[in-house]
Amino acid sequence: MSAPGVERGNAERPGVVTAVAILCWLVGTVELILSVLLIVLAAIRGILPASETGDILVSTIGYLIVAVAYIAVGFGVFRGVDLARVIVLLASVVHLGVGLYTALTTQPVAGILSMGLAVAIALPLWVGRGAAWFGGDRPTTPPSS
Repeated sequence: MSAPGVERGNAERPGVVTAVAILCWLVGTVELILSVLLIVLAAIRGILPASETGDILVSTIGYLIVAVAYIAVGFGVFRGVDLARVIVLLASVVHLGVGLYTALTTQPVAGILSMGLAVAIALPLWVGRGAAWFGGDRPTTPPSS
């Protein structure tokens, strides 16, 4: 395994790594938009059920944090930065936790889908061709300045 800040050459990037980077950007963007929308809706009385507003806001803040992390780290995954893979794993663990909280408190289906997305984003970077690519089975180049 190489140093955390080392980038990989794009020519050999497996399709699964490209797919994960794109998924990070898409999921992050959708969750960011929905989180901001829910925060705005929570500020308007009567739009959200009063009994669930607190739980919804807790979930929304969690999703907002995950969204920003996924969007930011998607670029690192695309370039093959080892640290980005670790951050994706950490963000996905938080995503799993927020999904579980959502499933247990307000929206079971949304929570389960969220947990599935977290696994779909993190797992390919740690198994198979994604793990091999990040694990050093290809030449490395120093980061450009």
